[in-house]
Amino acid sequence: MDNLREQKKEALQAVDEYLQKLIPGMGTLCGELRGNRQSDTDVFLNQCVDGLNWVIEAYNRASDVMEAERIHNSKQEMNERLVDLGTAIRDKEDGKIAEILEHAVVPFLKDLSEAIEQSVGKAE
Repeated sequence: MDNLREQKKEALQAVDEYLQKLIPGMGTLCGELRGNRQSDTDVFLNQCVDGLNWVIEAYNRASDVMEAERIHNSKQEMNERLVDLGTAIRDKEDGKIAEILEHAVVPFLKDLSEAIEQSVGKAE
């Protein structure tokens, strides 16, 4: 049982390391979606969404070893915003995608990073 707990902590540290790249990347993506669209913006969006999915999957599997109360968004609220994000992506609504990323997803990811750091230590 302790081995599983340690593996979850290691996984969360990997998530935190990744978040240090994903969060600024989403900021760049929002700028592109708000009028500075590049030829590869859709590819970049897909990469960010794939990364977000990986982070959420890892969080769901290992949240029992972290201080989840530090995350201000409830799981239900975040799920609703992710459904909205999926709809905005499907409908190619760049402004709405950026708004959801900036006001729901990035704050969640920042809270998650802080909760991981408080629970299992800062990733080196």
